[in-house]
Amino acid sequence: MLIEVTIYCRGGQGGVTTARILATAAMLQGYYSQAMPQFGPERRGARVNAYIRISDRLIRRRSPVKKPDVLVIFDRKIEVDSEAEVLILNSPEPFSSSGKVYYVDATEIAEKNGLVNAGWAILSAPMSGAVARALDIELSALKEAMYAELGTRAEKSFNAAKEAYEVVKWT
Repeated sequence: MLIEVTIYCRGGQGGVTTARILATAAMLQGYYSQAMPQFGPERRGARVNAYIRISDRLIRRRSPVKKPDVLVIFDRKIEVDSEAEVLILNSPEPFSSSGKVYYVDATEIAEKNGLVNAGWAILSAPMSGAVARALDIELSALKEAMYAELGTRAEKSFNAAKEAYEVVKWT
């Protein structure tokens, strides 16, 4: 089994942090995993990609994911051309796609939990929860990964992740 995930987000939304948290959670669950960001000298608001690989075998690839099994989109305004089997979307409403679509209003959850910086909702926590649910990553592994990544700031982030994990819907 090898699952390849591409995250599309804007700089400052937490996509790179999400990739690290999910890769750590998968590792804590006994899988091999890796997280890789891809960005240049962009600033807040510029498009950023992050990649995750999760496998039951050693992962030797170190390249960007070209044909992801799962797409995670933090901002619906980002145009994506892919035929991934699974789409995980920050949206209050469903999205029409040929594959399975998970959707959660991560922006609302982040704002409700005080995860805002300079007026921007930081979506790493709620999107981590939604993706963990879609990928069958246990909530306990996600919690441990969040505390390892965020330290003392993890409590309200985990509350947001847990809420997203519980309320994410799929079509």
